[in-house]
Parts: sequence; structure tokens; C-alpha cells
Amino acid sequence: MRVLLVSLICWLTVTNLHGQDTLRISLQQADSLLMVRNLSLIASKYEVDMADARKVQEKLFTNPELSTEWSLYNPSFGKWFDVGSNGQKIIQLEKVFRIAGQRKASIRLAEEEKKLTQWQYYELARSLKYELHVSYYRYYFLNNAVTNIIARLTLLKNLISIYEEQYAKGNISLQELTRLKSVYFEINNQVNETRTELVRLEQTLQLLLADDRPVVPVPAVTESILGVLPTVTLPELVNRSLENRPEIQAARSVENQRALQYSLERKNGIPNLTAGGVYDQSGSYVNNYTALQLGLQIPLFNRNQGRIQEARLGIAQSKVLLQSKQQEVTREVESAWKIFQLLDAQYKAVGTDFEGQLDLLSKGLVSNYSKNNLSLLEFTDMFESYNSSIIELNQLKADLTKSYEELNYAVGEDLQR
Repeated sequence: MRVLLVSLICWLTVTNLHGQDTLRISLQQADSLLMVRNLSLIASKYEVDMADARKVQEKLFTNPELSTEWSLYNPSFGKWFDVGSNGQKIIQLEKVFRIAGQRKASIRLAEEEKKLTQWQYYELARSLKYELHVSYYRYYFLNNAVTNIIARLTLLKNLISIYEEQYAKGNISLQELTRLKSVYFEINNQVNETRTELVRLEQTLQLLLADDRPVVPVPAVTESILGVLPTVTLPELVNRSLENRPEIQAARSVENQRALQYSLERKNGIPNLTAGGVYDQSGSYVNNYTALQLGLQIPLFNRNQGRIQEARLGIAQSKVLLQSKQQEVTREVESAWKIFQLLDAQYKAVGTDFEGQLDLLSKGLVSNYSKNNLSLLEFTDMFESYNSSIIELNQLKADLTKSYEELNYAVGEDLQR
């Protein structure tokens, strides 16, 4: 019932989002859409199902083999296919029995292989979610910067139009008009560069969410835009990462597989037992001969030594790879932690009210310049400073959010939950 309700909610969410020309979406909705529609995740889910099918296959017993021999021609009586009551036919039934426990070992190995595919699926989902969050918030912040600057550029463009008329009348100098146009040109170039990045980010979001419509991130009121770390130390985060990261669990699963493979190869060195029965109508020393057959391969030369040695080396290799992955994860957590601390300190040094102060400053720029309360140099310097600061501040917010997502990714959990 719970699975049905979750599927219904996801369907309603997707249906509601499809009812719009533009996909205006919160981060939580984007996460749900990613899990339901991302093609890479869907393909990876098939790998899990395929591993489950291999497990089913390993549980099956070997089939018995039925063989028969029929008389083609009886020269004594000149009779073709003499298989009647006075003829000749042989019927033989055989089955191979794995007497060393190979079947159970193969089942356990298949179960561990399924666990590995599950951890690989979780890791892919985690990587795609990280990419989604980074692209989502970077689009949000850069789009916010462009929206603010466009409003000021429109005022500047209107001012340039007025000054062109005044220049034509000889009321202002060419130097003043050219300076205003240069400021407009430089800032408009910055806006276009940011818009180019927005196009790429939107393409990434469309690909991740498998949607052709324009994607507009709209964080919900309850969603924290800038990550805030709980009270936690770096060693605690490292320990949690070694417990949570799917890559670590996958490496441990590989280590378990190598141990199970070694056990299986040792069992494969023990010959299988072949047992069966035979019926011979008239070709033996008595008519209607029946017999029990038993067969066992004598392991004189091949005792599976090479495979056993290979599996033993695989165990040693898997232990080294696990240690390597643990070191890699530890370094990732330490690096992500340091980067987040640096960017968080930089953002706090600027002040959370800096954007509001910039907005307040910019509102009176054009009017004060029009009233000759500001010189041309003061106006252009302040105008350029405002627009550059808006872009840089939003880029800092995007970088801070990315560093927080990197720390979440490195630890293997959402630290705000």
C-alpha cells in the first residue's frame, strides 16, 4: 500500500508539472522527478533486476539427461527399425550431482553480486542527485543576478536614449555619451556570459529530469537555500562517510565476493558425481538388462589449482582496493570540509544584508545622476561596482551551496536532516 501511495504521489506530481509550458519546480519535486524519470537510473535499475534473475538461475538444479539408442537395421531378419518386443533399444538416464556444496556457494555469490549492483545503483542515484542540486541552485542564483541587473540595465538604456537626444542637440559631450554606452556594453557582456551559462545549466536540468520544457528552479519556502552545518567535527564526518558511502559498501561487497569465489573454486576442485540408470532390451548378456550407473572424475591432474590461486589473489586485491577507497573517501571529506569552511567564512564576512544594501544603493543611482547629484565618473563607477558585485555575490552563493552539496556527497548523507 505504501509503494502504491508513493507511486500515486509521484504520478500526480509529474502530471501537475506537465500541465505547464515551463517546468517551475522545487528541489524536492526535482528529486522525485529524477528518481522516477532519469533514464540512467532506469537503466541501472534493470541491472539490479538482472542480478536478481541470476540469483534465481543459480538456485535451479541441474537437469537430468535422457539418451536412447534404437536399432536401425537387423541383418538377421532383414528388418529396419526393429525396436519391437523382439528388437533392440537402449534407454539411459543420467544426472550430475554437485556433492561439494557448489550450488549453495553459487547462490551466496549471486546474492552478493546483487548487493553490489544495488550499491552501484545507490551511488549513481547519489551522483545524479548531487549534479541536480548543484545545477539547480547555480541556475537559481545566476538567474537571480541576471534579473536584478536587467532591471538596472533597462534604466541605463533609457538614460542613454535621452542623452543621445541631448547630444544631437549639443547639450552634452560625446565623451559623456560614450562613457555611458561603454558601461552598458561591458555590463551587457557580463549578462550575456551569465545567460550562456544559464542555457547550459538548463540543458543539464532537462537531461537529468528527462523533460523538454524550460526548467525554472523555484525553491520552496521550507527549503534551505544556503546549507548550514550542524555542530559536528571533521573526524565524526569521516567516520560517518566510511559507514554511509555506497562506494565503501560496494568495495566491501567485492571483498565478500572474492571470499565466496575462493570458497566456490575450492569446491569446484572436488569432482561431481554422475548417477543414472540404463535399460538394454536385448544387447547385454541377458534380455531386458537394467543397471545403475555411477561416475566420478578422478582429480589426478586438474584439481582447479589455477582458479583457486586466482581467487586467493582476488581476495588480497579486494582488501587493498577497499583500503584505497577508504583513503580516497577520507581525503574527499577533508577537502570538502575545508572548502566549505573557506566559502562560508567568506560569505559571512560579506554579510547577509549586503545584497539588500546594494539594491538600496542602486535604486537612486539613475535619478541622482539625472539630477546632477553625481558626476559621470561617480555614476559609472558605482553602476559598474553594483552590477559586478551582484554577479559575484550570487556566484559566491552558488559556490557555497555547491561546496555544501559536495560535503553532503563526500559524507554520504544530508547533514541538515
